Amino acid sequence: MNDAALTDLLAACRTYAGGRVDTRFNAAAQAFYASANAQPKIAARAARELGSLPPPGAAVLANMLGTIVEKGGSVERSGPAVWELYQAWLPQIHRGFSGRKELSPRQRQLLEAFQLLSQSAVSHLSAMPQERALAASNKTLMAQLSELQDYTPGAAWVRQMLLSRSDALLVLHLPSRQGFRLRYENIVNGFHLFTLIQAVFGETLPGGRVPNKFIVDMARCITVAEEGNDEPWWRYETVQANERGLVEISGEASVETISRIDGRQVILLSPPVEGAALWDTSFFTPQLFAMPASVVLEETLTASEAEEWFAKTGVTTDVQRVKKA
Repeated sequence: MNDAALTDLLAACRTYAGGRVDTRFNAAAQAFYASANAQPKIAARAARELGSLPPPGAAVLANMLGTIVEKGGSVERSGPAVWELYQAWLPQIHRGFSGRKELSPRQRQLLEAFQLLSQSAVSHLSAMPQERALAASNKTLMAQLSELQDYTPGAAWVRQMLLSRSDALLVLHLPSRQGFRLRYENIVNGFHLFTLIQAVFGETLPGGRVPNKFIVDMARCITVAEEGNDEPWWRYETVQANERGLVEISGEASVETISRIDGRQVILLSPPVEGAALWDTSFFTPQLFAMPASVVLEETLTASEAEEWFAKTGVTTDVQRVKKA
């Protein structure tokens, strides 16, 4: 393997002090990209050097490795090293803010480079579901991300990724007694899910409307989020074993809070109440273009299948009456 491109890039990374790269660095970067395209294993060799580089150089190299993954490179070559570096930097930055003292020079340097490293972490973790699941269950890591998200976008991006969920969903429309199997991907909260459910059904269900493309494109991470509001076309409810009747789903809460029946999350749609709360596009952010949010309709239930599901929820033919779950 010809190491010249990697050797030149590492030398440039060791002298890089942050900010815009100069022509020498850019030339080394382009040569490295070309070499990695011809010899993919060079990305793994570059990843092994991340821990030996000063923070600015490590972050810019990690970002380049993320670009390679986004263009189809193997995440296994660089993902573990990038995520290891992120987890090494995060507590050092966190200690700086939690101590309520002025950041040390080292912490300041890490913070300034953290955004580039975080972009790479998102690019890699989007293709590493097992690592995401492990990280999401790490209470210390999640607490650090939560406490830092207002200070650095890098913490907010990774926290959003780890909070995102993908799952199967059963939607029952009470007035028409119809049922549908849906699948949602990369969604954190109920409001985001409601917007994309409405986009799926549009005018095909009673009470539906023509979706607002401006809002839906932001919800799907097709366009950058701007200020805007959405409103409920239906009331979003579910059933819970310890509650009598239908229970409204909190739009601000995690989609994980939606109740399950036979292992599948279930939402019941009914006409909205007057004065129902709107939600703004901040519920679609931070946007992760490496993991765009989506909801797709997988199957429309037959009439008998829908009634079976209504029976499982305890909803009678009279939509105003619900048996105790």
